[in-house]
Amino acid sequence: MKIFLTGVAGTGKTTALAELQKYGYVVIDLDATGMCRWRNKKTREVVEYSPTGRDYQWLTKHGWYCDIGTLEKLLSSIRGDKYVFVAGITENIEEVSREFNKIFIFTADDSVIKNRLNKRDNNHFAKKKDEQDFVLEHSKELLKKIKDSKNIDANQTTPEVINSLLKLI
Repeated sequence: MKIFLTGVAGTGKTTALAELQKYGYVVIDLDATGMCRWRNKKTREVVEYSPTGRDYQWLTKHGWYCDIGTLEKLLSSIRGDKYVFVAGITENIEEVSREFNKIFIFTADDSVIKNRLNKRDNNHFAKKKDEQDFVLEHSKELLKKIKDSKNIDANQTTPEVINSLLKLI
């Protein structure tokens, strides 16, 4: 079973993956695999994103895209009797979501998201106000493109999120 976890940056996708891995599940973080790249939305040219971030204007012209062919190959290499949890949010989320049997959208209050983004130390993305404003606005629009998903309340503690998720599977 292929399960996609998505949501706005800061909703706890990476944290959930780490917890699921402790339970013995196969987990894949799209941000950590190298199969996603920043691209110019018009030209699709790969561009670099620096640790100091980019402003709102840069983010409107560029997107985080997943290489669907690579994702397909990776998912097809995992035994069919295994549960695999993949987490991320990409500009081409409609395409990505078609690769999964179940899709869960992590949701949280904006204040919770901003607090988590400011405190996280595993990723430098969305530490700046411009980035956070963009993420909250743009990511919510991306998530509306997904069909047949279930929401997970990510305002909860990690154990509560995992419990909610596993009950729905």
